[in-house]
Amino acid sequence: MIKFFRKIRYNLMSENKTSPNDSGGRAGKYFKYAIGEIILVVIGILIALQINNWNENRIKSNKETAILATIHKEFKENKKQLDSVVNQHLMARNNCAKIINLFPIKSKPEPAILDSLQHQLFWSYGGTTFNPSQTSINALASTSSFDIIKNNTLRDHLISWNDLITDYQEEELRVSEHMVQQYDPYMSKHFDWNFNFNDERNDFNALQTLEFEYLVRNQYYLIDQILTATGELQKVQNTLVKIINLSKPKNHD
Repeated sequence: MIKFFRKIRYNLMSENKTSPNDSGGRAGKYFKYAIGEIILVVIGILIALQINNWNENRIKSNKETAILATIHKEFKENKKQLDSVVNQHLMARNNCAKIINLFPIKSKPEPAILDSLQHQLFWSYGGTTFNPSQTSINALASTSSFDIIKNNTLRDHLISWNDLITDYQEEELRVSEHMVQQYDPYMSKHFDWNFNFNDERNDFNALQTLEFEYLVRNQYYLIDQILTATGELQKVQNTLVKIINLSKPKNHD
């Protein structure tokens, strides 16, 4: 483009040549020519900068689109996992509640009650934990690339995600520790692995103890803390939905 402008000006200079004695006219025309050269150089630089900025913005936009697609897919899978984990927590809490409704157990229950209790104890364990995939967020953090996300709300959610998950997992950790350190050791000491109450070696007297009641009630309480009390689960669920929606591809249904 600059060569094109220069050619035009060369032609104009040729058409407006003056006699050899007209040195003042030539000087003025050469001065104008020099000014024109400078202007063309400046215009060329500005055009080059504009093209460079456009290319950089296009590259960043394409990169953001790819990252958002990865985030969207990853967090949809995370939501499926969380839904499954929450269902496990609900099932464990509900079975603990059913056992609690039998308290106090003063003697060996009737066969029908034992059948129900067998099922309820087996599914009262819980201990399932939410371990989301965080590949996309870790990649952004390791390269300090969060700024590539233009949406401020989405960027804030992604930056705070790790802290949010850590807070939530502390609640699940309490259930896991209780189950491993207290709940399961008591059960394994008195009952067989799958609570087959037809096995005469099961200690039905253990069902009558205050310790048994305490462990089941505490199991219920700790799981309920996850589901309703602290609000950490609700924060995770809400943030998951927001991240999925905000990272949705533009051509996505």
